[in-house]
Amino acid sequence: MKRSFFPKVIIMAVVALAVLAACVGKSTQNVIPDKSMYSRADSMVIQAGQVGDFECVIALADSLVDAGELSPIRADNYRGIAYISMGQMQKSIDCFRRASGNDNPPAEDFWEYINAGSNLAHLQNAQNDLEGAIGTALHFIERLSGVDSPRRARELHNLYFCLGNTQMKLERHDEADKSFNEAFYWLGICVDNDSTGIELKGALTTLENIATAQLNIAQYDEAEKWLNREDSLLAIYKTSAVADSADVDFYRALITLNRAQICQARGQEAEAARYYDDYAASAYGNSVEGRISGCAYLMLAHRYDEAAYNYTFLNDFITGRAIEFDLETIADDLLPKFRSQYYAGQKDSALQMALQIAEVYDSALIRQKRSDAAELAVIYDTQGKERQIAEQESRSQFLTVVAIAVGVVALLIVIFAIYMFRLWRITKEKNRILAQQITEAVEYKEKLREQKKSQAVIEDKKVGAGLSISDFTALTDEQLFLCLRDLIENEHLFLQPDFGRQTLMEHTGLSKECIGAAFAQGSGSSSLPAYVRELRLDYAIRLMNNQPDISIDTVSQGSGFTSADTFTRNFRAKYGMTPTAYKQTIIDA
Repeated sequence: MKRSFFPKVIIMAVVALAVLAACVGKSTQNVIPDKSMYSRADSMVIQAGQVGDFECVIALADSLVDAGELSPIRADNYRGIAYISMGQMQKSIDCFRRASGNDNPPAEDFWEYINAGSNLAHLQNAQNDLEGAIGTALHFIERLSGVDSPRRARELHNLYFCLGNTQMKLERHDEADKSFNEAFYWLGICVDNDSTGIELKGALTTLENIATAQLNIAQYDEAEKWLNREDSLLAIYKTSAVADSADVDFYRALITLNRAQICQARGQEAEAARYYDDYAASAYGNSVEGRISGCAYLMLAHRYDEAAYNYTFLNDFITGRAIEFDLETIADDLLPKFRSQYYAGQKDSALQMALQIAEVYDSALIRQKRSDAAELAVIYDTQGKERQIAEQESRSQFLTVVAIAVGVVALLIVIFAIYMFRLWRITKEKNRILAQQITEAVEYKEKLREQKKSQAVIEDKKVGAGLSISDFTALTDEQLFLCLRDLIENEHLFLQPDFGRQTLMEHTGLSKECIGAAFAQGSGSSSLPAYVRELRLDYAIRLMNNQPDISIDTVSQGSGFTSADTFTRNFRAKYGMTPTAYKQTIIDA
């Protein structure tokens, strides 16, 4: 199980910087103040937030801004922080967007304006608005280019980290590495200029997150580089006057666990086991969260019995964190728990885990709100009700049998056998329906694409048929999108692993802005990476249907994905099942 390092903590840590930005000064950037100064209005709002009364924070911000005692920018920042704490992410995004919308803020609100932009970029990343996150981060990095202030390093560190994290999600690994290195550079300036130790501790969190992001995509050499930097910084923090032994042990445990995974992936099993033993002996390794995190190594090392034991704490962890069951939680937590129990030979426990996954899968699909999964959600909801009825009947029969002392053992065996048989049939039928729905959806989209191609002739002009750059610029965004779509699909450009906006620029001579606008306006606000990912997944479905014996590695390479892991992750996020499960289902059919 590859889990991100406290994703909510990352957002909260960045957002918390907004509280420090109530500055005073004149309306030009040349006199932007370096130190934060709080008014009485700021103190009232901050105190409400410190006691967790976020409804009061919002009410105070509303009344104080109406009374003219709090600027609109700072009021929206306080509201945004409150909405994050209340789990209302879209409202928080709206607040930060308003706060960062004025590109000529008063000098006393400049750092609030920058904080709002940084917060907005992080939230867009968390909500998978990746193009939006990149655009926001780059805009505010540019806004800081002419600012001469010690605070500039802190803000640039946050923005470059967000930029790198977003680029990682888009598989722009070279760009992400450059952004992470920029974040590390500005992080060093923050630490050098900090006398409190707060920046030093925050730097450790940043380096841990970068290393974890590299581990999640199996970039082990890069992950090790960032772990070494984190290790060196931890040694500095350990000797500082503000060092906390619990924090030192915590970060040391995380570094040790990450090194165990790297060694295991490289085949250095003995060394990996030593690292894990050190991790398991730490205070964090013995905590509920630490046990769950440690399963990432245990599953990689095929130590299924230990992983299955650690996963017995999963329900406590999910309940304590108030985590909702969505497809990501199922994939990252519940399925690894099921696999650990199954491979450990704990078939009864694995069966119960499978039932739990089946129970939460319907609501997870609905919560995902993916257009291509909407029809499947209805099917799963119906089947979920049928399964609940079957379980209620089974329990009722069980209670009746308990009252009949003479035949209890024999009857229980019969009921269990029937139950297992029904479960097997329901599971197999569910997979069959899901695979059929996926296949039909891809076939329908293919027919729809053919129809659109036949209707998309613009004055009998096609890409590659003599259009010049002037011809392109004369087209509307919708017309240009149709031309680019024909080029991508007819030439099979999407099957190139390195295909991107640069490829289209080379083929057409268009600027990246023209191409981005064409996809944003002409395709119904779909980004180019999302459109290409859709084409690759559809192509992979057709490959597996036409060649059932083809390997997943071959499918991923043939469809333009950079690796089988990337292909599997995108397939599962799109369709709710792995390509291996889909291929096996169509073979059995």
